[in-house]
Amino acid sequence: MYFLAYLLKNGYLCTMISYKYKLYRTDKTKHLDKMLREASFVWNHALALQKRYYQIYHKYIGIGRMKAHFVKHIGRCLLHSQTVQEILERLDEAYMRFFKHLAVRPPKFKKAKHFSSFLFKQGGFKLDGNKIRINKISKTYKFSLSREYQGKVKTVKFKRSPLGEYYIIVTTDAVGNTYGKSHNGASVGIDFGLKTYMTMSDGTTIESPRFLKTDLPSLQKRGRKLSMCKQHSHHRERSRKELNRLYERIVNKRNAWQWELAHRLCRMYDRIFIEDLRLTGMTKLWGRKMSDLAHAEFVNKLEYVAGKYGVTVHKIDRFFPSSKTCTCGYVNKELTLRDRHWTCPECGTRHHRDELAACNILRQGIAELESGRKTTCRPKTA
Repeated sequence: MYFLAYLLKNGYLCTMISYKYKLYRTDKTKHLDKMLREASFVWNHALALQKRYYQIYHKYIGIGRMKAHFVKHIGRCLLHSQTVQEILERLDEAYMRFFKHLAVRPPKFKKAKHFSSFLFKQGGFKLDGNKIRINKISKTYKFSLSREYQGKVKTVKFKRSPLGEYYIIVTTDAVGNTYGKSHNGASVGIDFGLKTYMTMSDGTTIESPRFLKTDLPSLQKRGRKLSMCKQHSHHRERSRKELNRLYERIVNKRNAWQWELAHRLCRMYDRIFIEDLRLTGMTKLWGRKMSDLAHAEFVNKLEYVAGKYGVTVHKIDRFFPSSKTCTCGYVNKELTLRDRHWTCPECGTRHHRDELAACNILRQGIAELESGRKTTCRPKTA
């Protein structure tokens, strides 16, 4: 179950909750493959129209005009009209991210085998227990109802995994369950790191599990085996699935560990203060190591679990010099990433940079909450 968004309904704050179920594999799965191929065609055709229109007129086709164009061709398509509109909205959002410099490059063409999902909004399907019927192709599919979904169904997404297995993600408008907790007012500051996953202001450290690094020899062995297989052979497909299955196991272990850690923190503290890190930039610097640690994914899980426990998660400005500021107020501007310890020339106190950063994050976060204002610390540019 994943947290999606907050909604204000009938005066109460409620959540959009998603439930993920696995579809039973049958011969009818090939029809879902056909729908994904058509979804890929819609994406590529709309993208080609945008590129051609820009070459001729140097303008962007708005989402309204693009939807009006596709209305004429929906009748011969296996996809529901709202599904086609959702794909166009997805493409438009990708372009908007590029125009706002949130993405490095514009959206690209996608092969059918790389297009992994399509979505129904509030029409084109019928849910009945553990069965879902797609009206356009008149096919019914069963799925493993591991838990009952609650609330009114808002969207249903079909998603294909790299292993070729299908899942449905049912999003409902429901009030999420909350966990009982005796609030003791405890607060903590957290500094994320590489060798140490996190250092907390109370002196507690949590080491990085590094699941990808642990299984890296097995991944490299299966990768070499895949590279030696003949193209388009059954043996190559089997090797590809073995490699993807190992990647999936690594992701599952990391997710289970992060969920457990998020629950543990929210049971211990009422207020959690973290830095608003620019994780994309850190990933460019340290690459696979940052992807293995997955700090951004953990923060998303922490914020979701905190909402269940009634715990406050507050982010301080990413440019706040948490590891460079002494308790006396002195700022060590010469500190580098290699310096794990440093001594303040003003008061003579010796600091461990991670522990100091966690304590400063705690103090800064409490000050911002009490004042009701967020402090921004932008670096000076020449």
